[in-house]
Amino acid sequence: MSVYDPLHRKLANTGAHSIRLKFSEVEEILGRPLPVSAYKFTAWWGNEAARKAGHAQAKAWLNAGFSARASLKNQEVEFYRV
Repeated sequence: MSVYDPLHRKLANTGAHSIRLKFSEVEEILGRPLPVSAYKFTAWWGNEAARKAGHAQAKAWLNAGFSARASLKNQEVEFYRV
């Protein structure tokens, strides 16, 4: 079980091609704050490198069939179907 399972379920159950969420909305879904690194580093939201490194957060969206593209400036992330 991962702390990112609620995000996985949210994405897996959406019929949309993409979904844009504020970081605060992701935190609501998770029921906990994102780590500081999610606000500081776009690599935290990475897809390819994360796949190799096995980051739990990336596994949540990748296993739901999505990739992520984050804007640290706007504090939002777009998940889009791959």
